[in-house]
Amino acid sequence: MAFFDWLRRLIEPKPRRESISQPITRRHRHVPIKPSVEPVQPSSTASTPPGLTAPTPTPQATQPAASTPTATLVVRLVDEANHPLQPALVITGALNATVKYRFPQIPGYALSRIHGFTQNFISEYGLTTVIYRRLLGKPIIGYLVDFDSGRLLALPQIHRGHLGVSFTLTPPTVDGYHIFQAQGPQRGIFSDHAQRVVYFYRRDSWEMVQRVHQYVFLQRDHDVYDEPNGSAYGYQFPADSLWRLFMIITLTNGDVWYNLGGNQWLRAADTLRRDHQLAHPAIAQKRLWQPEPFERLGTVDYVPGAAVTIYSEPYGEASGQLTHGEALDVRGRIIDDQHLTWYQIGPEAYINARYVRLVPINTI
Repeated sequence: MAFFDWLRRLIEPKPRRESISQPITRRHRHVPIKPSVEPVQPSSTASTPPGLTAPTPTPQATQPAASTPTATLVVRLVDEANHPLQPALVITGALNATVKYRFPQIPGYALSRIHGFTQNFISEYGLTTVIYRRLLGKPIIGYLVDFDSGRLLALPQIHRGHLGVSFTLTPPTVDGYHIFQAQGPQRGIFSDHAQRVVYFYRRDSWEMVQRVHQYVFLQRDHDVYDEPNGSAYGYQFPADSLWRLFMIITLTNGDVWYNLGGNQWLRAADTLRRDHQLAHPAIAQKRLWQPEPFERLGTVDYVPGAAVTIYSEPYGEASGQLTHGEALDVRGRIIDDQHLTWYQIGPEAYINARYVRLVPINTI
């Protein structure tokens, strides 16, 4: 009987302290505590000795809980200036186990290099630094254009910068020219879209430029030049001939030059201008403009620090100048046969609409 007692103590759960004194008898059957897992069924070949109660099946041993991590890896996500881009990643695992993680994608940045890279937890504490490089934004392309001829004055300029970084542009200096207008963003940020800025220049020696639809009658033979005060081509336009005019240029020294299309220029001396090719050259022609009513307020929108010319009539003689930002009281409007708009700002004072910024009606 001593052997069976020893066997019972080996396979039965350890009884609670308060129930140790309760003997096992044949009248009272022992009720074991219900295990948390399914009990292992006793073998069918095992036999119970006569006179003893069959031992209660021993519950199967439960699996031990997952082992506590024994290694920690900190992953820092920084830019090239060592500034954090995101909170650091803290990864734990068993020592010498494989580190399983993926480097995150950060908008506007690209993975550049890694310091302290490891594939396994090789020590109790580890540090990995992931360095990202800011992406470049799309370029800003600057064009330098002769305003009057449309000719490129230099190769396009390409401005590059990192995505999201601000930029400020200034017009480049061009020998013999001054800045006339600029179109496009002068300030902003580099984005994922390409941008364009166009700088328009005018020659320093050109004081006034008029685009006209007129004709000129030559009273003598005229040499033809490649530009005002430029080089002669070696041929002449004959006297008593009529030519179409496209531009009239007044230089700073007072000389007047006519553009006959392309790079063909001649002096205004010994010529007569007229509005129509069939008009008699000896009779002075004056166009009777009839401005339509147009009452608005505005300002001169030209070049800061510069002045724009006003005329006695559209395409007529110059009658004065107005500085950039000067207030205007528009009284009438003329849209000519070239679909260009002129504003009447006085009895004999007209200004091209391209140099006027009207005040919005809702703010008047």
